[in-house]
Amino acid sequence: MQTLSTEQRRFFEQAVSTYQRDLAGDTSAQGYLAARGFGPAVASTYRLGVVRTPLPGHEQYRHRLAIPYLTPAGVVNLRFRCAEAHDCDGHAKYLSLPDAASNLFNVLDLKKTSPFICVTEGELDAMTLSMCGLPAVGIPGVSTWQKWFSRCLEDFDVIYAFGDGDDAGGKLNSFLAKEARARPISMPRGMDVNTLYLEGGADALERLID
Repeated sequence: MQTLSTEQRRFFEQAVSTYQRDLAGDTSAQGYLAARGFGPAVASTYRLGVVRTPLPGHEQYRHRLAIPYLTPAGVVNLRFRCAEAHDCDGHAKYLSLPDAASNLFNVLDLKKTSPFICVTEGELDAMTLSMCGLPAVGIPGVSTWQKWFSRCLEDFDVIYAFGDGDDAGGKLNSFLAKEARARPISMPRGMDVNTLYLEGGADALERLID
């Protein structure tokens, strides 16, 4: 695990605070989040932001959502997502910081009293499950998995793998079943956690693990 310096932690906190303020004045980004089911309360809980006044080194993330990785000790990482309602042809949907460490997203849910934990591919899906009362952590993708992640999950009786309803999601589920004794969840074809939530609400997600 990478240990952040005091200066790195201070910079992350400054970035997150700046981009939260930027979001407060960006109706387009607010509209994007609302369309995904994330209102102001959720945005505040996860300290979501948008990059309108980029800090030094963040210029390439301008106009993207800023998604902080929050821990009890503070912010340890940031990822940036395109906030346009399109398929992101010609550019990456997500961007990570150069040489960034691999972290679990939403580790605060690991402290919740629950017999199970969910693992998703992507931060927004983890947020969706969590706001529906289903504790969840997220990873950006299979390639970012670290062996020590399994140790973070070992206190839970059941681990649910919420891969997307496509071939890549099936590979993620198979990988997590092997690496973390996860129980794969069968997502409807062509859907992910967030799209299923928007279509059927929290009940549609809860039925998947009943």
